[in-house]
Amino acid sequence: MLTTYNKALEVLARGPKSTKDLTRWLLQRDHSKDDVAATIEKLTGRGLLNDASYAEMFARSRATTRGMSRRRISAELAKRGIARELADAAIAEVMANEGIDERAMVESAAAKKFRTLAKLEPPVQKQRLYGFLSRKGYPPDLVRAAVAKLVMAESRG
Repeated sequence: MLTTYNKALEVLARGPKSTKDLTRWLLQRDHSKDDVAATIEKLTGRGLLNDASYAEMFARSRATTRGMSRRRISAELAKRGIARELADAAIAEVMANEGIDERAMVESAAAKKFRTLAKLEPPVQKQRLYGFLSRKGYPPDLVRAAVAKLVMAESRG
């Protein structure tokens, strides 16, 4: 168990992990299930492994530096084994604390992407912009509004 615990500490020293990610990482390196379970319990008890803190850190990073939507962040956290309730609470807290407006985020991302599509025909621009923003996880109503705003501004200018 000691070697499992030490390996887990090494991994956590490199950066935060979710419980699921750390468990998977240890099991893939042939640590026994019992040792892994004991290690996870010990780390959690000592406050070194905390899914709520991880979810908040992850959400803050993705929202502020990558401009990801609530839905996309939630999906990414789910992949990492974070419970829906923890993910939703972390995302809501980050959006409120950082003053992040999803409408402004989608408009900013749309404007930035739109510049790269300048040489294309208008219908192709719209299609690619819709696809790009949808893959980022923005809600369809915000995507439609942002694209319409850009297209209208472009047709005037």
